[in-house]
Amino acid sequence: MTPITHMSNRVVTAATVLVAGSMIWAASPAVAADVVLPPGASNMPAGAIDCTPRADGSAIPRECTLAPGQGSDSESFDTSNLPGMEITPGTARAATTFDLGPIIAALGPYASLAIFYVDFGDGTGFGSSGDLKALGSFPSSHVYVNPGTYTVTGYASMNGRTESTSATVSIVPAKEEPAAAKETKDWQPAATPAATAVVPVDAADRGGALNVGTAVTSITERTVKAAATSESRAPQVNATTGQTMLVNVSSMPPGSTVNARVKIGKTWTTLPSSKVEANGVLTLPALTFTKAGTYPVKLTLANGSTRYVKVKVKKG
Repeated sequence: MTPITHMSNRVVTAATVLVAGSMIWAASPAVAADVVLPPGASNMPAGAIDCTPRADGSAIPRECTLAPGQGSDSESFDTSNLPGMEITPGTARAATTFDLGPIIAALGPYASLAIFYVDFGDGTGFGSSGDLKALGSFPSSHVYVNPGTYTVTGYASMNGRTESTSATVSIVPAKEEPAAAKETKDWQPAATPAATAVVPVDAADRGGALNVGTAVTSITERTVKAAATSESRAPQVNATTGQTMLVNVSSMPPGSTVNARVKIGKTWTTLPSSKVEANGVLTLPALTFTKAGTYPVKLTLANGSTRYVKVKVKKG
């Protein structure tokens, strides 16, 4: 094996400069096709490949996402030269948007690999370590109900290795000026989160009936005066399929944390926990029903008591 010497963000082996990505390993002996410089490197030797992200958003060379000398499967995939994900924060109760275009363009055919998932930082996520997704299937928006600071983390997992890229976004109250757009940081090695670390946002996990947290064009709010103590007496709010809705429940204990579940068919499925505001109003996560029907929502308070509301959804 040719000796390997680490120098800053490069690996030098047999006088050949290779990219030092955390998912890259150096083949020995090195050949000209393995010469890949990290972005911003100067004095590029003959035959080197420029992996600098393109200002016009075009794809970087295929070799920039491969381990040296390797082929085109997921074992050869590398994140070290990928651009970040741009996040444009909205206000609370409005859509925060995500631009994955530069990453998808840089990945080329690798964008279709089911190796990705994201944690939105509010208890929800798209995919998980046990439910990997292709990047092209990711939702383009998310609704944060409450103002605050949230860390959005994207993950890539393959063959027991996990890397992540993240950014902290500030969500301001409605009617205030939204915060500036941010881009996630460089991909770095990370611990693999538990498969149950987040509540999934996609309808596939709820019989195709309900998306959570993902916004459509407009968001509608509905309010009930008080939840009932039994499912049969639950007050009703109305919605249509494809409509993103925020349900406000009044007369709840201020400051308490409420765990919510929605009944789809005969199955109760978990929603993210929510905190009751100082005025006694609980706002459930953004709900977008894709199938008509009546959906009871069970609210469990910290003391174990329960309350109920229901959403009646008509075909839009």
